[in-house]
Amino acid sequence: MVYEAAFVKDDSDDFNEPYLPARYREVVRKKKQHRLLKKIALIAVGFFILAAGIVFISGILSGTPQPAQIPVPAPTPNMMPMQTLIPTAVTSLPTATSGRTTVPVTASFTIPATAIPVNPTEPPQPVLTARAGTYVTPTEDTTPTITEQRAKEIALAAFPSLPAGDMKVDLSTSAEFGRVWKYTLRADTTTEAYGLLDAETGMIATFNRTIHPGARPLNPVLTLGNARQIADATINSRNTGILSINMSESRYIPLVTPNGNVAGSYRFIYNRIIQDYPCDADGFIVSVDAISGAITEYVQRWQTPDNAFMIAEDVVVPRYDATFKVQNRAKSIYPSSVPGLRILSADIRWKDRHDPATIPRPSTIPLAWKIVFDDDIIRAKTVPTPAVGWVDVQTGELLEMTYQH
Repeated sequence: MVYEAAFVKDDSDDFNEPYLPARYREVVRKKKQHRLLKKIALIAVGFFILAAGIVFISGILSGTPQPAQIPVPAPTPNMMPMQTLIPTAVTSLPTATSGRTTVPVTASFTIPATAIPVNPTEPPQPVLTARAGTYVTPTEDTTPTITEQRAKEIALAAFPSLPAGDMKVDLSTSAEFGRVWKYTLRADTTTEAYGLLDAETGMIATFNRTIHPGARPLNPVLTLGNARQIADATINSRNTGILSINMSESRYIPLVTPNGNVAGSYRFIYNRIIQDYPCDADGFIVSVDAISGAITEYVQRWQTPDNAFMIAEDVVVPRYDATFKVQNRAKSIYPSSVPGLRILSADIRWKDRHDPATIPRPSTIPLAWKIVFDDDIIRAKTVPTPAVGWVDVQTGELLEMTYQH
């Protein structure tokens, strides 16, 4: 037993030494751990750089911007030619938007280019105009672009089927359209057609054709829908491109004769649409003979540049407040007429009517409540002209008041 014990080796330590594959796995594990730590470090550095960049950019954006250099205008700046403000067409004619009150066009009002100062200590004036200094008056050239002969040619070719006659034109100034050629077509002693033609662009501003009452039936031959198609086609044919317009009014007007009413014409009013709101002045009026389908009236007014309109924001002033402000002002002008005062309509429109000899500055045409009203004295007149008050939809300011007995 002693012999055997002398030669038997104790190999218990061999189990404590790492086996080669285990040592290899240990090396691989340490390398993986090292690479993982490097990736974590790189990601942390990336996040740090990104955060620093965000802080830097936000610091720049939150800083106070420096005012831009304002160029000094030349003494006589070159104005944009008026013909560039003329629209060029209608591809679609949407129906009137529901929920808006249509203002009957019973009279036109000319807005002066300058304000009338109001002194609280003096008696109130019937006409109150605000927002002065918002127009630019172009340098006037006394020589019209359209010659007299050219004006005759344009007027004769403006509408088909006009009877033969003598066309005369006279250079004039219109409060609504500026410098125009006033044309008149006469056959013997009868005026067959007349209107206004823009002396700078050659555009037909207005056209009116005489309806002779002889041998006309009592009732229309065309329906309102037939006449509407003719009116739409007329606007399309006289313009090219795309226009945003909306028909706000359509009605039948009988022809009054000494022996009673006979078939008359259909009248359609189209408003120019800017940012989903109608203009008060810019647009079209087309009348169609209820018997023959001929155009008996055509009015085209499109004088306001697109950049003159303000940005339409949410309406702040409700209809009730706007109406109350106009009524309160009317009370101070004619106190005795307050009991008979009646509101005819109130809707939101662009207050775009302006002197044709001026160009509105950018972002100066306000969106306002147009309040139309009358009283006993106005209603008693042979040709009643309703009063009009304008109230800014954002500030509640009374922009204009036209109220005259």
